[in-house]
Amino acid sequence: MSREPCGRSRGSRFRLPPREPSLLVWLLAAVSLVLPWIGLPMAVAGVLGVVNGWPPAWGLLLGGVALVVLDVIIDFVWAGLNDGASDDPTLNRGGSSLVGRNVVVDKAIANGRGTVRAGDTVWIAEGCDAATGDILRVESVHGTVLVVGPPHAASGGGTP
Repeated sequence: MSREPCGRSRGSRFRLPPREPSLLVWLLAAVSLVLPWIGLPMAVAGVLGVVNGWPPAWGLLLGGVALVVLDVIIDFVWAGLNDGASDDPTLNRGGSSLVGRNVVVDKAIANGRGTVRAGDTVWIAEGCDAATGDILRVESVHGTVLVVGPPHAASGGGTP
């Protein structure tokens, strides 16, 4: 019975490729940057040649249009590959992670508008009138404005 070297298991010989962009992705990105710079002048030269009666100009015109169409196809396919999904649905949506939590009123909420403090951040808040220092619960978020209401006793929303 042979012994395996430390840190290696029998299955470690076959590894999954890294989750980095492959060479093909980088090549498509470079080609997509160059295609309009070649295709548009070709198409313009083709149009000018066709107008002046130069028969080979049709090839330039069709080639230029084909390169621009290919660039548009690459861009749309590329954009479709990035669906924008994230493992964390609250990523870059700071206020949405506060929904259900208790916050402290920083500046009194009068006529439905004031500010609240959540951790070390002061947020604009809308909701029921409240005095400075009152504890309210975040009910929803509209952009960068927290919609607050009275705290629920059994909410378990955490401390401000």
